[in-house]
Amino acid sequence: MLRQWETISEGIDRSWDRSILNESVVAIEPVSHAEHPVADLKLVQCASRLSVVCDRIIWVTHAASPPWIQGSGLTTDAQGFILIDKTLQSISHPNIFATGEIAAMVNHSRPKAGIFAVRQGKPLFENVYRITSEKPLQPFHPQKHHLALIGLGDRQAIAAWGSLCIGPSSLLWFWKDWIDRRFIAQFKTLPGVILQNP
Repeated sequence: MLRQWETISEGIDRSWDRSILNESVVAIEPVSHAEHPVADLKLVQCASRLSVVCDRIIWVTHAASPPWIQGSGLTTDAQGFILIDKTLQSISHPNIFATGEIAAMVNHSRPKAGIFAVRQGKPLFENVYRITSEKPLQPFHPQKHHLALIGLGDRQAIAAWGSLCIGPSSLLWFWKDWIDRRFIAQFKTLPGVILQNP
């Protein structure tokens, strides 16, 4: 694993990073990738001029705001994410709601993790209903910490909660696998939608 950033996961104690760095991460800066002259091989070229030949490349990036937000007129933070208040409304356009990785809450800085996006779903639904019904909106208070279960690729996983970090462990990997499979199973059978003719 090659990494460019100082930490692997935003918002988690550095000890979590160190526990992975000791085993599987090379702290160099990959800047590009290309086809290797040998068939079916890939080449990662780093800023340090190191070149790494590999079979496959999985290029993982941090969350980034889409370009259209910059031209939308919506107020954003320094990274380009839509700034929202405690009711999940844009601070500059209260008729617009934004949640998940496209948004950043004022006074509640959180890492771009799926758990926060999922937890905003029901409050978003409730407040869209309330604003269309001319009822007072409800504030959303995000949790301060979240459990991170990270698979290491060899049926081992690490668990991190704030400054607490345990693993690697095969039991943690099976726990993560069970959680992931249960989540995906929700989308295998979706409720039917009845379409009415206009």
